Amino acid sequence: MKIKNIIIVVSIMIIIYSLLITESRNPLIVDDLHPQYSCDELTEKSDVLYITPLLNNDSILNYPQWCAEMKSLNKTFGLHGIIHQYHELLEPIEEEDLKEVMTIFEDCFGYKPRLFRPPYNKISKENKVLVERLGMTVYSKTYLLHPYCHCQPYSWMKILNIIIGC
Repeated sequence: MKIKNIIIVVSIMIIIYSLLITESRNPLIVDDLHPQYSCDELTEKSDVLYITPLLNNDSILNYPQWCAEMKSLNKTFGLHGIIHQYHELLEPIEEEDLKEVMTIFEDCFGYKPRLFRPPYNKISKENKVLVERLGMTVYSKTYLLHPYCHCQPYSWMKILNIIIGC
């Protein structure tokens, strides 16, 4: 009887986990996209790609071939911060800095970004107002599981990529 109960509990846990994974992967989001990072397989299977336009002060515009390849994927693109520093959007940001990365994004992809996801999902109320005033929707959906994959995960994010099947 104990084995039967264990099997039932494990089966229920697997079903719940499967449902949570399905929810968290719809759509499948990939963060931290930049030409310095290679994650072609993940990029191909994703639905939404969040671009970091100035990673380590290296503009995506320095990689016109990369911009062309990304556009050819016919994916949804969004802006992922300014330079992707830890909680960079909890501190006041300059409108000019945000406009600069929006222009970089537009020059690469041919349109202004409409989606914005702050690094680590942290943004101050004032910065959220600024981002929205500039015409972008701030990603703010809360999930039970981590909903997005990382192009170049480090430390605990590698585990999250595995858990959600990136």
